[in-house]
Amino acid sequence: MSDEPKTPDGKRWRWLNVVAVIVPMLLVVSTYLAWWELRYFLQGRTALATVDAIQQVENVSTRLPEPRTFLLEVRYSFKDELSDRIRSEHVDVLLSWPHPVDGFCSIQYVPRSPGASRLKGDRHIVPTIFFVVCLIGSVIYGGLLLREARRVNGQRIRR
Repeated sequence: MSDEPKTPDGKRWRWLNVVAVIVPMLLVVSTYLAWWELRYFLQGRTALATVDAIQQVENVSTRLPEPRTFLLEVRYSFKDELSDRIRSEHVDVLLSWPHPVDGFCSIQYVPRSPGASRLKGDRHIVPTIFFVVCLIGSVIYGGLLLREARRVNGQRIRR
């Protein structure tokens, strides 16, 4: 007979060993993917930026040779409130992005973090949802492990 713990219906807990490795890995990966969204949420500020230039650039993030796709590179500058400096940065947006008429656009930025800015409303919600789901899954799994550990410890003490 095997000394491996079993579920109430007699099945082995072998799948828990796999889940014990996968759940923490998913939590780490989802935290990495949602990191900037969390930073914008916790530390982000909103500012009105001056649009310095808008130009069409080739999308180099796709590996497909044809058809070539293009994006708009929007260059803007704004004042970082905490460092009291003017930051000049850029983002790539779809060609359908509405051009600002008056030369200004609203942005979100993380103070004192060069390169950490984006157009206001350009959120990446999928990594955040993935993070929340993984966090909830980790808490549930941790609760199940704790309950099982208490059950096993209770049986050992009674013997």
